[in-house]
Amino acid sequence: MAWDYDTSLARARAKFEETDGLTVSDVVRETDFDKITLTGPRRLSGTHLYVDVSNFNTRLREGTTEQGEMLRLLHIWNREVSRIAKDLEVAKVHFQGPRLHGVAYRPVSDESAMAAKAVLLAWAARHTISVFNDVFSLADRPWKVSAGADHGVVIATKNGVGGDRELLFLGTAANQAAHILQETGVRISAEVADLLPDSFDDHVNPSGQHYLVTLTVEQAEEQIAASGWTWTLDGSRKRLNEAADTFPADCAKITSPQKAIDKKSLSLSDTKRVTGASVFADVDGFTAYIEEAMASDPDLVDAVRAFHVIRAEGRNTAVVDCKALRIQYQGDRMQALAYQPIGDDATIALNAVTLAAALTSVANEVVPEVVVADAAKPLAIGLALGEVLVSKIGEHNNRDMIVIGSSVAEAANIQQRLDGGQIGLDVAAYDLLPEWIQEEFTWSSSAQAYTATNLTYDALLDLAPTEESASAVKSALLGLAAGVGVGAAAVAYAATRPRSVESPLRPWSRD
Repeated sequence: MAWDYDTSLARARAKFEETDGLTVSDVVRETDFDKITLTGPRRLSGTHLYVDVSNFNTRLREGTTEQGEMLRLLHIWNREVSRIAKDLEVAKVHFQGPRLHGVAYRPVSDESAMAAKAVLLAWAARHTISVFNDVFSLADRPWKVSAGADHGVVIATKNGVGGDRELLFLGTAANQAAHILQETGVRISAEVADLLPDSFDDHVNPSGQHYLVTLTVEQAEEQIAASGWTWTLDGSRKRLNEAADTFPADCAKITSPQKAIDKKSLSLSDTKRVTGASVFADVDGFTAYIEEAMASDPDLVDAVRAFHVIRAEGRNTAVVDCKALRIQYQGDRMQALAYQPIGDDATIALNAVTLAAALTSVANEVVPEVVVADAAKPLAIGLALGEVLVSKIGEHNNRDMIVIGSSVAEAANIQQRLDGGQIGLDVAAYDLLPEWIQEEFTWSSSAQAYTATNLTYDALLDLAPTEESASAVKSALLGLAAGVGVGAAAVAYAATRPRSVESPLRPWSRD
């Protein structure tokens, strides 16, 4: 089915009703974290941490290591960092590509211990990456690790349908930790610095608005042992050597899909290579809204219910209406992949822009009809097309959905440079679109992308020069289930419209 306003509105209202009776309670014991549900979110005090392989996408783009080998190495790294987190009693939320999101919230009553765990996990990972580079002979192209951490009160909730649910956090700490993260160093907020035990005093120094933490291996291991946690660098070295034997070179099995990708079947040994458009849709200004709402209503019932509506209808629009693959929720950002009809790049680009326009309609037209007014925020949507690997990696029973490829990072970067209400396209996607859609997008030097503002689903159809070309947009979606490609037809229909302006020059290339 194609996207439809009435259907979308009915689904959004149904999700809002489903959250009737939602109550927020505090995490007062460790087991409470595992009891989070759609209508039973928990208020959580904790230190959020992002540990990133900061040059992973650079290495991928340079092509110095084959994609399958990059995936294998990332699988092993995911497993090891997850185990380091267990050593330090830090809860793994998920991996966002090469980036771990973790939260230290135990002991529930000891915020100083939470902050210490997060910082020590960051430095354990920093030292382990040197061993990783040695074990896997990466001295000439080493991986590098950086980290960012912030502390505060957030709301933990779960969203999704059936087996497609994910743990999510609403609040500044979870969001700000990612913004503190830079390409080098372990950086922490003032809140984390204030909470660290006195034993860290000689290792924390101001750096702009934040703080840098520096620990040698010996200092990190000493702090960890003194607190009763179990990580050692020798332990990580042993596990990495075992992983090298368990997951030898060429263990990643990659095939091209012949039909829709089944998320449940994905694994390192069943990875799919496909050309697709990566889409990142971020709710612009929602974190600030949460903070303002928390000041007046600590229970945040209206805000959490609104968030569930935004998330659910974004997911339904992508998966049900536009046949995209939802990859991940990342706070108030959704990652999806438009890849059908397989092999028809022109139609994939058209479908991806149609998805972005439909998501804009959801944010601008549907959500305001359902939730409290202040919670309805515009989306910033970044989109880039290219060949990617789609897989699940990490520890058994705790694997992460992942898509790797230079276009994935490009789409995320474009999104971060946009304002709410904007859709941004990379050159590869833009070049494949019919001219009547291209004319709606203009090159933005600040976004480094072709951008359009408030391009809704109906507005996209209204741009079509003929009824046939508008129908082609709908047919592109309707034909997905049967794998029918109509991108060429849409381009042909566009030829009936005289060009009023010259096509913009191609100002840059990822190559």
